Amino acid sequence: LSFLTGFILDALPGWSELFTLAPAERMRRLSDPDVRRDLAARADSEEAGILRGLARWDRMVVAETFDDTTKKWQGMRVGEVAEAEGVTPFEALCDIVIADGLRTGLRPDLPEASRATWEARRDVWLDPRTVVGASDAGAHLDLFCTVGYSSFLVGPAVRDHGLLSMEQAVRELTEVPARLYGLRDRGRIAEGWHADVVLFDPATVGPGEERTLDDLPGGASRLTVDAHGVEHVFVAGTAIVRDSAFTGAQPGTLLRSGRDTDTVTP
Repeated sequence: LSFLTGFILDALPGWSELFTLAPAERMRRLSDPDVRRDLAARADSEEAGILRGLARWDRMVVAETFDDTTKKWQGMRVGEVAEAEGVTPFEALCDIVIADGLRTGLRPDLPEASRATWEARRDVWLDPRTVVGASDAGAHLDLFCTVGYSSFLVGPAVRDHGLLSMEQAVRELTEVPARLYGLRDRGRIAEGWHADVVLFDPATVGPGEERTLDDLPGGASRLTVDAHGVEHVFVAGTAIVRDSAFTGAQPGTLLRSGRDTDTVTP
């Protein structure tokens, strides 16, 4: 189980043991009607506390599937699947993840944020004490994916919600972090500086859907998000993306403290 759901389920009373089992045994347990009833009851018990509100199986969205028999459910709420199959939402969820070999991508179906929430986000983004970015630096990249924050900022946040200007958004993604970390000759377009440039279409730029890639060492998986509307990317003047496709060029280099940075003082 991927995306945020893994954290939710592991924290529920009586569920931790399930995640210590080998995949085959875990699927066997989840196929047992008695085990299903017990797990569902524990998730809805007083002991679960505030997590009871998170374990709303009917509201979970089947974000990604891996078996031919489950493709038809992709993008649907578990509650909709349960209604179509004539079973309870938790039974429907178990049937899907077992068919997918426990690889199903699930996420909560969260309501659209209010205008006040969007404006509060903008205030945090523009606060001089903050830097726009993703938390945990990818520590949980097999459970949820936040790498789409940059295309989200210049896309939905600017274009769709008008929270800040495009110039402000670009500065928050480039100049602000470059100055914080003291990166020399980077973070803006200027004569003599490194030609690191991203060209995107303001009308279409934005993050795509989460998907799984099996490209980590040992065949491990991670979640990723593609960017829409990014036409060209240059690193040190060399195109690494042309017409929205990778060129295969790798002109980047490892930056060294002192050689490629200036000391930053508060």
